Amino acid sequence: MANEIDPHAAIILSNRSMCLARMKEGTEALEDANACISLRPDWPKAYYRAGVAYTLLRRYSDAQKAFLDGLKLSPNNQELKDAFRWNSITPLLKIIII
Repeated sequence: MANEIDPHAAIILSNRSMCLARMKEGTEALEDANACISLRPDWPKAYYRAGVAYTLLRRYSDAQKAFLDGLKLSPNNQELKDAFRWNSITPLLKIIII
């Protein structure tokens, strides 16, 4: 049926978002991450991908929110905890270094 959503689409979008982020394509990575969140709003990994994309775009407060949204779903997720902590200090490091 054409209206059915492929249950693997969120995983594919998440993986593509990761690949785009590694290629420093922040806008495209964010588009895929947001599509992933739309498909699976209960999946912490989708919010992690969005946070990474926001960080690439230097939208640090949006990244923090994305990481926090993921942590609300999975409070013990170490990947999200680490990303949240790192993203908290990244803007400060840029100020100190410059």
